[in-house]
Amino acid sequence: MLNSTISTTIVAISINIISAIIVLFAFIISLILVFLIIYRLVTMYIGQSERISLYLTLNTLCAFISMFIVLFIHVNLSTICHDFNMSLFRWKFDSLECRLCGFIFFSVICSVFWSYSLQVFFRFIRVVYPMNSWINHIKIYLFLFIPIQWLIAFAIVIPLLTRLNGIHLLLPNEMYCGVQFEKFSAVVYASVAEVWIPIIIISACYVKIVRTIRQRSSKQLPFLRNRRDVKVIHRIIIMIFILSVMNIPTIIYLIIFWISQNKLDPIIYRVTWLSLSIGSLILCIMLPKLVMHVHIFKGCHNPNT
Repeated sequence: MLNSTISTTIVAISINIISAIIVLFAFIISLILVFLIIYRLVTMYIGQSERISLYLTLNTLCAFISMFIVLFIHVNLSTICHDFNMSLFRWKFDSLECRLCGFIFFSVICSVFWSYSLQVFFRFIRVVYPMNSWINHIKIYLFLFIPIQWLIAFAIVIPLLTRLNGIHLLLPNEMYCGVQFEKFSAVVYASVAEVWIPIIIISACYVKIVRTIRQRSSKQLPFLRNRRDVKVIHRIIIMIFILSVMNIPTIIYLIIFWISQNKLDPIIYRVTWLSLSIGSLILCIMLPKLVMHVHIFKGCHNPNT
């Protein structure tokens, strides 16, 4: 029994340390991509549509960076301190500060998915309503759509903190605040609001764009650009799918837990954050594929693209 407990503890500590390393690596990659995009925005001539695309990619990267910072400090670092009996980052039981940190954590996770929805929305408008030039203006996205996307992400998580009362300190093994897996309604709400609604929006836009391109001839629309938009949305769907697949172990475990009503194994929280870290790292590596047509990694650009 003692050997089993020690083995479980070692596995739990190892999972958290690996997760922290992956988060730091993904954070560095995200910063490099941000600097590359800003450099290209400053030094290159880029058409308005491509410039909007870069700003939206930059917005997604900012969401990732925010998530990595909160994930590392609020989850990984506080857990490491708890595992090694350090006094740093010890929250008071269910303190308001801890719950607010949990609220911010899930809000920035939500903002990642909703930022992809905004990228798809931009391409949806560009293909389906190409004559509405006012809505395809850079300032509309910078000062209206992007702030609204972040407001939506934070507003969606408020019920988890208030009405559903789902964000609490995950004692005794986890020294941070998060959504308690024992609360079925809170977990379902978080999954639907943060993940599945953006996926539905992205899928609906994709279907509409494909139908629009098929209905119109290549003479009526800039055909190559629209095909590129479809490819970008297809890649976004693949990215979201990868991030969702990474959570399959957690989903399977929770289904079994809710059906059997057995005691929750605390290690599932660490497996969840490890899956999120790996999935986010993969997405950060894939993210430049969404804007390769504006030559982020090259020194030339054709303004007619």
